[in-house]
Amino acid sequence: MFKGATGRKIKFRLNALIDQEPVSASIEKTQREFVTCIQSLMLILDSSPTGRALLQKAAVTDISVGLDSLLEPSSNFFYPAQKHFDFGYQPDILQKTEKGQGRYLVSFIGGLRRAWHHLHGNGADISLKPEDFLRQFRCEEADIESITHLIGWELRAAGHSFLWRYLLSGPNGDMAVVFERAVAEDPGAQFDGRALKATFNQWFAEHERVTVCDHLGLEIMDMAILQRGHAGKIGTRAAGQESMQRVGMLPDGKNYLSGCLFTGGWYGGLKDDLNCMHLKYIERDLCQLLEK
Repeated sequence: MFKGATGRKIKFRLNALIDQEPVSASIEKTQREFVTCIQSLMLILDSSPTGRALLQKAAVTDISVGLDSLLEPSSNFFYPAQKHFDFGYQPDILQKTEKGQGRYLVSFIGGLRRAWHHLHGNGADISLKPEDFLRQFRCEEADIESITHLIGWELRAAGHSFLWRYLLSGPNGDMAVVFERAVAEDPGAQFDGRALKATFNQWFAEHERVTVCDHLGLEIMDMAILQRGHAGKIGTRAAGQESMQRVGMLPDGKNYLSGCLFTGGWYGGLKDDLNCMHLKYIERDLCQLLEK
């Protein structure tokens, strides 16, 4: 049986949702609606080979999904220790629109891909040195957006074009244009990773995307420093090219980032002055932690 968490927290296991286990009569209306929403997203994702593979992997590894009213509807947050990800609440009226479905689908795909990375040891790890953590974190975010576009394209081919329209009109519409152009020039680019690689590179072309990502990554490191028991466990390990390349691993075993050197202007370091200052404070705090 489904067991909604107590209070305002909503949490359900994906494998139970896939198996269509009966919903407990005692759960609240919001929880019931959430279950219906997730199951409809699952049905849509089943039309995408990549989406279906990510969903199946999350289900067999007992990943759970929930709702956090503090998050934006199209965002997600993954908790590796709990094997759980949340996404944000949006009004009922929006949930029934294509725009609302697009928002939730982007969030759902992002959570599934993020879970995939951490299950395979490819996610950004707080044990990495701060600059390496940020590099890995950028690559992970760029990959999540790229995979979302691949799934959107696969769904478009399967007759679910609303997600692709949402991506084209959204803040990352430039990535959708790059993906579509790559496939238009050579249809094989969809299957051999070239369209994904071009889309991945395009993520780095937008300064604002990189700045926002770096800000979030720095906040995550700050939170890790504040937690007890992390002294000597964070900010000490170096990451090589191989670690970042593994971010491009796909469910079918191919890696569209294989051989990528992550050098040059595309993959440059911090460019925002406030983020640079934040990084210096984190490095100072880590030095003090290591001295204890």
